[in-house]
Amino acid sequence: MSTGNFHAGLLTFIVADQWLGLNVNELSEVITPQKRMALPLSPGCVNGLINLRGRIITELDLRTIIGLPDRKEEDPYRIIVLEPDGNESFGLVVDGVGEVIDLDVENFEATPDSFSEAWKQVSHGVLKQDGRVVVLIDVEKVLQLSLKEVQRDKVEA
Repeated sequence: MSTGNFHAGLLTFIVADQWLGLNVNELSEVITPQKRMALPLSPGCVNGLINLRGRIITELDLRTIIGLPDRKEEDPYRIIVLEPDGNESFGLVVDGVGEVIDLDVENFEATPDSFSEAWKQVSHGVLKQDGRVVVLIDVEKVLQLSLKEVQRDKVEA
């Protein structure tokens, strides 16, 4: 990964007790849970559609995409609104949001070989920051994984 992609900073967030980060240039905003319309027959990673100030956004569950246990329905969460390359907007459901940090290239490392395949598929690498490890997420790869689930569900139907 070229660390040059992260000049603007990283938004840190947490999913299943793991700190993650993504390039702030890939997101539009962070929102609280919205009224959602369920989509019958949609893949497990699609929670439904939300109407955000007149824009229809597909809400995706990051836990499901990378194979983590489901979040308890009563647990609080946030939605990171992504607009990759100006294409369709997506809302990525995460357990909580931290802060925007700078990428310190001296503390950046490649994705460890010990990571599971799911983590390897979505990770740019890891960042050691303030006594924690932040996994850097590749938004395009997350979206590709969610689309693979959509395609897999179409084949099985």
